[in-house]
Amino acid sequence: MSVPATWELHGYAMTCRNDCIATNMGELPEALQYAMESKKYRKELDACAAVIMGRRAHETMPNPHGRIRSILTRSVTALEHQEGGWRWNPATMTLDNMLRMVASGGGRVAVNGGQTTLEYFIENGLNVLHVCRAESIAIQDGLKLLAACDRKTTVDDVLREDGWILAERKLIDLKAPISISTWRRWPSDEAQTELGLEL
Repeated sequence: MSVPATWELHGYAMTCRNDCIATNMGELPEALQYAMESKKYRKELDACAAVIMGRRAHETMPNPHGRIRSILTRSVTALEHQEGGWRWNPATMTLDNMLRMVASGGGRVAVNGGQTTLEYFIENGLNVLHVCRAESIAIQDGLKLLAACDRKTTVDDVLREDGWILAERKLIDLKAPISISTWRRWPSDEAQTELGLEL
């Protein structure tokens, strides 16, 4: 999958310090929801023309700021606007055609979860990933940001092994505290393969 130059596709994820994004039941703890409302993290997403996310993430994450959402699902034929956002089936409509409808003006588009959706785009065109960590929060036996993570293997380990380079790491909220790590992967000439999605 290629991303037309009109848009920049950036991954955004809020994790706790042990790389979990939810409980093992898929629930978002209140402390992590509060971290997502950090002014600087919110500013990052507000600067995006649209947000792409999976159905479960859409149902779990409130949208009080009214961001434009594209929700991956097999429940539609191609693209349908329903309450809460655009339902998009990537198996029947290409990314660039979806973006022409959802974010016609171009610009940065966020991929904002959950695990399956993020991994799909990591394998299909995503070259920038911003991992934010709520450093004071830990979720025991929770759902990891990436499926390859376990108690000993961190998100950083997985990304480095997959050819990603850490471009920057800094604190964006001293009070919470919340850090942000920006990872980049140089473009490859190798053809991207389509992955199956569980939506």
